[in-house]
Formats: sequence, structure tokens, C-alpha cells
Amino acid sequence: MKLHQVKFFILLCCGLQGVNANIDFVRDVQPILEHNCVSCHRADNAKGDIRLDVKKYAFESEDMIIPGNAEDSSLYWTTTLPLDDDLFMPPIKNEEKDYPLTDAEKAVLKQWIDGGADWPDDVVLETKKRLPKEISFVEDVQPILELNCVACHYDGKVKGDLRLDTYEHAFASDHVIVPGKPLESELYVLCTLPQDDEMFMPPEGNDPLSSTDLFMLRRWIEEGADWPKDVTLSPQKKSFTLLGMLPKDLYKELDFQEGVVQDEFTSYHQSIKTSDLDFEMMPIKGGQFTMGSQADDSERGENEHIAHAVKVSDFWMGKYELTWDEYELWMINLDKDNREYNKVESTPADALSDAVTKPTSPYTDMSFGMGKRGYPAICMTQLSAKMYCMWLSARTGKFYRLPTEAEWEYACKAGTNTAYSFGDDAGELSNHAWHLGNSRFQYQKVGQKSPNSFGLYDMHGNVWEWVLDQFIPPHKKAPAEVLVDPLHIPDSLYSRTVRGGSWDDGAKSHRSAARLGSDESWKQQDPQIPKSVWYHTDALFVGFRVVRPRTVPSIDDIEKFWPSEAEISAIPSR
Repeated sequence: MKLHQVKFFILLCCGLQGVNANIDFVRDVQPILEHNCVSCHRADNAKGDIRLDVKKYAFESEDMIIPGNAEDSSLYWTTTLPLDDDLFMPPIKNEEKDYPLTDAEKAVLKQWIDGGADWPDDVVLETKKRLPKEISFVEDVQPILELNCVACHYDGKVKGDLRLDTYEHAFASDHVIVPGKPLESELYVLCTLPQDDEMFMPPEGNDPLSSTDLFMLRRWIEEGADWPKDVTLSPQKKSFTLLGMLPKDLYKELDFQEGVVQDEFTSYHQSIKTSDLDFEMMPIKGGQFTMGSQADDSERGENEHIAHAVKVSDFWMGKYELTWDEYELWMINLDKDNREYNKVESTPADALSDAVTKPTSPYTDMSFGMGKRGYPAICMTQLSAKMYCMWLSARTGKFYRLPTEAEWEYACKAGTNTAYSFGDDAGELSNHAWHLGNSRFQYQKVGQKSPNSFGLYDMHGNVWEWVLDQFIPPHKKAPAEVLVDPLHIPDSLYSRTVRGGSWDDGAKSHRSAARLGSDESWKQQDPQIPKSVWYHTDALFVGFRVVRPRTVPSIDDIEKFWPSEAEISAIPSR
């Protein structure tokens, strides 16, 4: 017996074998809830006032989860009802896509609850898409194996005397794939071990399988591990993400024309089709203002620009910071999912927005349990924010982007020349901003504090907001000339500029002229190798809001405002 086989035998003897083994919440229960339940029972969508994303709320109901008694726990017994029962879960609304839990999944839930329903306090669940109603080896499983396993286990490279490129070789052993028994299948179990375990697969230096891939493998094995005998697998490199719509191509498809936008320059609500969401844009009449602060201002921050004259053109700005409600339409492709679920006939706008590159799935809930519905989206990189604006433009047919640093400060100051838009008294900050002194150590729902005179909320505090500019340390001497629509186009990854202060900052960071540059430490806890281009795992204090310039830029200037072709081409594989 090979060494790895001996170690795997030991694992089986220690309790990993079969559905009668001890249930591990993260491995066995979490995927069932995330892929089948949480989408309708989370902070921002708590149907029936039930939440299953956080342990505290999942156990609030008297009968949802009764440790030791699955039969009386509605989480379990509602899954065993006749399909036409109004209480049946998960509901069957679309017979082509919806389906009951599998017998194996119901058995896991029952055993977990009967065994005490252990749920680690620090495990927060997130929404995951349901798996296909029927698992196809060729469409669903083969890509997982070819991208993650076959490179080390095929005719040209047989590590551990194991081949996974053909049916004959994959099933030659009685422990690699055991049809109907994922917890007796080495292929599955080794991928679910702690990542520091020497038997963990894929080995160090490779990305672990995503939770969705693991759940797919488990379902496939539970359902009998069907593998067409004539299908031979070959190793596939994780190539670059398929390039989505490029900026200049989208500009042309949307028929943007350089020049003045014809809309009346008033506030308006922008709807997002296929959702019930809209957001309000406020008109910001351009003009000249003093950017930065006076050199002799005793409260001036070290990063604030020396006061100088700047002129900006007309633009609209989002009344509020962008919320998770809007951001997740793009981030986790809810827009497309909504259309498919409701069987909405596809439109040209759908095709364009679907073609914009989407981020990889985050490794955890990027709100970190602080709330989503009505709360500002956070933790995205500047690239993510710019890509969202590109998607939003495709979705709506209007040109959206991030603000320049000059536009942002002009909008924040709202005609004032004081430390804050409401004056110089920091003691008034709590009336206008969420900050370290009143935030209860987390961000808050947008629009709860007083707006500035332009009608914009949370320009001070709640979350720092991305702008388009590279972070440039302040010059020792102010420019002599009036700068018109200035923009410091980024030429390096760090630092990029955020403005406005956050829930985690004191009053000085909330000054209208306050500035901050991004830093590598914002990705410190990112487990991916290389670090994600989409998420700043440690920037729980950074979000953004969108603007729409009254004058559409030329096609030659479009990459100043949307991700460049070079940025899109450099996005690593999923």
C-alpha cells in the first residue's frame, strides 16, 4: 500500500467515512445552506424574517433549528414535504431550474441537527448560486478536474501512481472515487482538508478548489460519479480570464458621441432593469473653487493639497455611496441570474452588460457580517470600481465613471471654503458623518446623516471613496495657473486615491480636503496567490460613488475613465 493510501486509510478510520461520520459544519452543512437557502434568508433579503447567514440569527427562531431534534426543526422538515405544499423548501418557482434537496443533503441536515447542530461562531455564510439541476460530467466536472487535478495525474505525469485522465485509470483504485460516497473518496476528501495539511490537494503553490467546485464534486460523487467511458481528460492551464468587452468597443456599441449630453441638467433616478433598484443622481453645476487647504491652516492634514484654483465642468454625482444592492448585480452576476430565473427575453443591453468582465468569487463575505441591504459596498479595488462603472454604462446606455479627485472635492465642499462642508467646527461632525466616535465600529446604512448643500449624503465619513487619480503627495508650492478638469492618470498600482474619511477614522480624516493613498496592506489577509485584483480584503473602510459627466469624453480618452485594455488583459485567471 502506498504511503498516501495508508494516510487516507487512517483518515477514514478517524471518522471521515460515509454519511454516518461526524458532521463537519464547514465541509458538510455550510455548502448546502449557501447554495440552497441563504439567497432568500440573509441580512438584505430576510424572507419570512428568517436569516440563515449568521449563527446568532439562525437560532433566534424557536423552531428553525432545534439542536437534537431534526424532525421538529423547520429547516429540515420543510424539505421533506410534498413538492406542491406551500411550505416546501426550497420553493419550486421555476421547474426548469428549481429542485428539492437531494436525499444525501437532507440526510446531512438531519444528522447535523440531531447531533447538536454545532455551528462555529465565526463562520458567516454567503449567497452561492444553486448548482445545475442535473450535474453533467462533461460540462460541470471535467473542467474542474482538467484545471486542478489532471496536470499531475495523467499519462505524461503520474504522481502517486494516480491517473485521472481516463475512466479506466480514475476508477482503477477502490478509494479515489467511490460512487455514492464522497466521504470515502480520496478525490473529494483530500481537497477538504486544512490547507496546511501535507495531504491537502491541490498541493501548495496551487489555488484551492472553490467552495462551488467542491460542492459540485460532492454532488457528482453522491449521484453515482457518472463518467462517460469514451471521455479522456487532458491538463488545462488556468489561462487568463476571457477578455470581456473592451472600453473602446463598448463606447462604439453604445454609440457615444463626444460632446454635450442632451439630457436636461436636473436630478434623476436611474433604474436598473431586471431588478427593482434605482439610484438618484444629483446635478453638480461646474465652476471654479479652491482645492486643498491653506498652508497656514493649523488643522491641515499632511496629505492635503496646498490651496490652489481649479475649475471643473458640469457633472452628475450619486446622491449616496454605492450600496451592496447595486454592486452585487455585477459582482456576483445577479443581474443575469434574475433575467434567467424570470425568463426575461434578452435585449442588446443585456448582451453588452454580460460581456463586461466580472470579478472572481470572493473567498468570504466581503461585508464581513456588517450588513448589506442599504449599506455601502466595500473592499473593492479601484479596478473593480472602474469595471462596475463600465458595466453600469452598458446596462443603462449612459456614461458612468468614478469622479476625479477635483470633482469629488468640489462636490464635497459644495460651495464652501471651510474645513468641512458644514463649517469649521469638528464638534458638528456627528450630525453629518459616521466616524470613529459614533459609528459603533462599523459602517452604517447610507443617507442617515444630513446632506451637504448639493444634496449629497455621506461625503464626510461612512466609507472612503475611490476617485480616478493616482495618489500624488502634495506639492510644496501651489500651481500658479487655474487647473481645468485635472486628472492624475495612474501609472502604478500603488498608491491610488480615496477621499472622504470613514467610520474608522477621526475628525481630521473627514475634512473636505483630506486625502489617503491605497496601500499593499489593504490586501494583507488575501489568501490568493497572486493577490486578487478585485478585492482589498482589509479595506473595510473603502467604497465609492459614481458620476456622470455632462460632456461625454472622446473615444481616445475613454481609457482614462474606464479600465484600460492593458488592465483588462492583465486580469489573472479565475
